[in-house]
Amino acid sequence: MNKLQSIVAYLCLKYPYKSELSKARLTKLVYLADWFSSLVDGKPITNIEWLFNHYGPYVDDVVDSIRNTSEFSIECEPNGYGATKHLISFRGNENEINLSSRERAILNVVIEKTKSLYFNDFIDYVYSTYPVKSQERYSTLDLESLAKEYKQKNATLSVA
Repeated sequence: MNKLQSIVAYLCLKYPYKSELSKARLTKLVYLADWFSSLVDGKPITNIEWLFNHYGPYVDDVVDSIRNTSEFSIECEPNGYGATKHLISFRGNENEINLSSRERAILNVVIEKTKSLYFNDFIDYVYSTYPVKSQERYSTLDLESLAKEYKQKNATLSVA
């Protein structure tokens, strides 16, 4: 299992509300993991090139990495708005996941920060992150550079 698949598997196993692990939420959870990792370790966990599209940070990489694998399933079901949501689940077990303790710790923080948020609040939280607030729509989000910029601005603000 590659790194991105391991991240998705870990989130699927550890996220307390399995019925909320739609493609959109799962992708944004991975984005948050990359953002948090960039803030604390200076680099994202994945090598995803994040795009700020109409619906916030989104790429197909997350779902594409698990499509057509026997360890994952993608099931369609109606969401609360009458549209279809694609729920992702992991059918394997934790010993198949290849992540460092640091990566797991970052993912645990992401889960803790977001598990109590309903979808709209979750989206608001993602949209409140510095990369989304500071960049134009349809741009590439260089999380490593944006984390440095964010820390520099906040260091300046806290000294002033």
